[in-house]
Amino acid sequence: MDQPTHGYSIKKHLLEAFSKNFGLNDGQLYPALARLERRGWIKKQVVEQQRSPTKHLYRVTKDGQTAFFEWLQAAEPETEPARYDFFWRYGFLQKCSFFSHLPVGTIVAQSRQEHREVERRIAELERVLERMQEKQVDPYRRLIVEYGIRSQQMRRDWLEDLLERAMNKAEEKPSRLAAGAS
Repeated sequence: MDQPTHGYSIKKHLLEAFSKNFGLNDGQLYPALARLERRGWIKKQVVEQQRSPTKHLYRVTKDGQTAFFEWLQAAEPETEPARYDFFWRYGFLQKCSFFSHLPVGTIVAQSRQEHREVERRIAELERVLERMQEKQVDPYRRLIVEYGIRSQQMRRDWLEDLLERAMNKAEEKPSRLAAGAS
């Protein structure tokens, strides 16, 4: 929507704007561009270059602009049904559902490791946001990164609760054993 560009620039922009871990690869990007072109929403221009490979520039067509603005201005809310697929996307939660089979010390160690990883993600997203602010990236796009930061902060808070409960459970066990022995 901003200007005609080539696929590599689109991918680079998305990775810079959101994260290097965005998960976008050429096998996703170029088929998506081909679908948009088949719908008539973008047009590809082939630019021959003497010393470099042929470049394909994509620009949004009038139909593409219309479709984009219809979607953007749609009054209905973006509904997201309550789903539990977050569980499968976050391996730590899968392990957590079986923590009752582990010694408390192992639970604490794994939770602390996950906590460190979440702190690393928060720091990385904060660096991305700082670069976006320096480059004066659209404030609404920066808000998306802020959403990611808050999401990771919520995950950190949840992990801290998990750690506290595991530690409390570790303190309870000896007293239960002592009570059972008498």
